[in-house]
Amino acid sequence: MNYEKVFQDAVDKVKGEGRYRVFAHLERQAGNFPHATRHHPDGTTSDVVVWCSNDYLGQGQNQDVLAALSEAGARMGVGSGGTRNIAGTTYLHAELEKELADLHGKEAALLFTSGYVSNDAAISTIAQLMPDCIIVSDALNHASMIAGIRHSGCAKKIYRHNDMAHLEEILKSLPKAAPKLIAFESVYSMDGDISPMKQICDLADKYGAMTYLDEV
Repeated sequence: MNYEKVFQDAVDKVKGEGRYRVFAHLERQAGNFPHATRHHPDGTTSDVVVWCSNDYLGQGQNQDVLAALSEAGARMGVGSGGTRNIAGTTYLHAELEKELADLHGKEAALLFTSGYVSNDAAISTIAQLMPDCIIVSDALNHASMIAGIRHSGCAKKIYRHNDMAHLEEILKSLPKAAPKLIAFESVYSMDGDISPMKQICDLADKYGAMTYLDEV
């Protein structure tokens, strides 16, 4: 078998379908948020405005944040040198988790490398801990939540986007004794819709379900 051809054909197929990703190489301009310089493959550059960043408030360029970053790097160096359970957890990392837990009035908090990873890991782990769990998911949930639902291996039901009547219809049809997890977002990132959280929580109480909220 020509293994190289197998992989090249796969790449060519993705390119032919228009799904091949080419990353934009950006150099953000400090003090000029949200402007950046884009570096093109031919060596040229152009000025761009980055509207799709999750750094909504420009905290990555906040002078206090930059000063704290510089001070911490000078004191402790940079990089962890390994995973938390091998090389240990950076003290300031743990302090940040404590502060976030306090902010939300929770016992503890756990930081992940990205929002995608957090949803994937949390949903699959929570659901797997409950035998015969049924996940009830909004039709427009983020791909990371869908990945977590799939990786959980649990049964799932999909309710129409923000349709509380349909959600209740599904909950009513499920066995009372079965563990149930309603998965939804506060603000749906792809279209900006806001979920009726109070109604969802009321239905969860009524039908004995847990709720999982993705809060961006």
